[in-house]
Amino acid sequence: MSAEYPVMDVDPKWKVEPEQMGSKDKFWFHNPASDVQDWLFKFPTKNTGGHWAEKIAYEIARKIGILAPRVELARYCTAEGEPRRGSVSRSFTSEYELYHGNQILAGMDVRYSPEQKFKQNMHTVRRIFHSMDIFGTGSFANECRVKLAEYLVFDAVIGNVDRHHENWGVLRKRVDKKWRGRLAPTFDHASSLGRELLDTGEKKSRVRYLDELGIGSYAERARGAIFITEDSARGPSPLELVRWCLKEPDYREFFAKACRKLAALDPEAVKEIVAKVPVDWMTSLSRTFAVALICYNCERLREAYK
Repeated sequence: MSAEYPVMDVDPKWKVEPEQMGSKDKFWFHNPASDVQDWLFKFPTKNTGGHWAEKIAYEIARKIGILAPRVELARYCTAEGEPRRGSVSRSFTSEYELYHGNQILAGMDVRYSPEQKFKQNMHTVRRIFHSMDIFGTGSFANECRVKLAEYLVFDAVIGNVDRHHENWGVLRKRVDKKWRGRLAPTFDHASSLGRELLDTGEKKSRVRYLDELGIGSYAERARGAIFITEDSARGPSPLELVRWCLKEPDYREFFAKACRKLAALDPEAVKEIVAKVPVDWMTSLSRTFAVALICYNCERLREAYK
């Protein structure tokens, strides 16, 4: 087996400022000795594996060629001297600013509420893909749509249910009094891989899904943050969303191209990626569950793509 992923130790003196977006505890930091870019340290929600989910998701993205900011496992030593585990992701804005999806969609339609993150049924596939019109009507806009499709296929692979309208966007900057930009990389993947489940003891625990309910029961019943229509009561699972898009003439070409990236991901590659998480960061059941979920999702996607 390959060596375990390294764990970055974050010095409290590197702390720059807290991050205001989102609900999780996180802060920006900068290591003046080695980094050009800032990093974002994120503490996982209590009793979840959000930190290892972020790391595994990044490694899966890298394996299949999905653009995502670098993520590492990390420890932060508090003022009391207690090391706390988390994950760090490298800033991807540089000279650009991140213009979030809710800002884009609100600019397209005055009825769209940028503050309503949850149960936002106007956050639909059609609106999201139509928003790439900000890049004009040429080939570049369609290249961005292909990347959007890649992000949604990636969500389906890892079971990411948190693609709300602040978890995608474009990078933009002013050039000669005009806005220039591109689609931002995919980011924020903590809500994936069953990170919220306990191993045992719950009605729906990892052991029950693996031994009784079936991994498909978990994957298919997930609820994402992107809606198919404004009349939908809730978002479909990330898997069902991709299946629907593959059947729709307006989106099939984009999603077919995205699904081809799955050729680089086989069960052995998945096992190796998960196995490199340090032994005391994940339980054996959480590893087994994560591998089973990714493999199930990939198989269902390949079936839908045929």
